[in-house]
Amino acid sequence: MKRFLSSKSTFTYIFLWAIVLFMIVVLYLGIKENGVALIPIVIVSLVIGFLLWVLLDTRYVIKNHFLLYRSGPIRGRINIEQIQKIKRHSGLYVPVTLKPALDTKGFIITYNKYDDLFISPIKSDLFLEELMKINPKIEII
Repeated sequence: MKRFLSSKSTFTYIFLWAIVLFMIVVLYLGIKENGVALIPIVIVSLVIGFLLWVLLDTRYVIKNHFLLYRSGPIRGRINIEQIQKIKRHSGLYVPVTLKPALDTKGFIITYNKYDDLFISPIKSDLFLEELMKINPKIEII
């Protein structure tokens, strides 16, 4: 079993932490000054918890013949034998739906027939080596 943490772009990392801190300040001031109702407190607390979970728990694991990914509550697994191609990608716009990553540089993994996923492991070369050991037919673009 090999574990890989997600790389973190400075912009994304600072932006998400700024949102968390802003929401904590707003929550604190709202409770202190106005005595905010319970429902907004719960909603803002859940959003803060979600963002912290994503920031602190985004990783990828290669176990047996599966690539397991998790980013907070977003989790899944891909059979490495079904990966067709891996494309290096860099940029703010990533043309995939599922992005369990904290960076703007990473890989778009195409698997099954039409499924794709964007991930950003820190040790990207080692990550590719491990995948290629299991499925040498993967096309690297």
